[in-house]
Amino acid sequence: MHPDKFRNILAFDAPGRYDYFVRKVCDFEAIWGLYKEGWATGMTEHQASAIPVWPEREFAACCATGEWDGFTPKAIALHDFLDSWLPGATAEGRAFAIFPTPSEKAVTVESDRLLSDLRSEMASYT
Repeated sequence: MHPDKFRNILAFDAPGRYDYFVRKVCDFEAIWGLYKEGWATGMTEHQASAIPVWPEREFAACCATGEWDGFTPKAIALHDFLDSWLPGATAEGRAFAIFPTPSEKAVTVESDRLLSDLRSEMASYT
């Protein structure tokens, strides 16, 4: 990824990063998480468990610091995310932390909203 593109996207506000995430995930058919003997997790401002995810490998990699030091980016196929991850997160009461950056918080969304937004975007590809 070109460094200018990387910097420009990181400068998006939280809603802009969420929109970018939905578009790119549907376009590339992959979601990125951080992995090290298990997937990275975090806490929402309400102390609920959340799974951080990113639209591209480079954005996940830049967040592999602090509590996620030593984690590496790992891709999740979109169909696996839709069929397994979202239902599993719902069953476990986990939310998703969409596209956190080193300096900005993520947009926290519940599985049902994320599923709806992804399906709406996917419909534009048919």
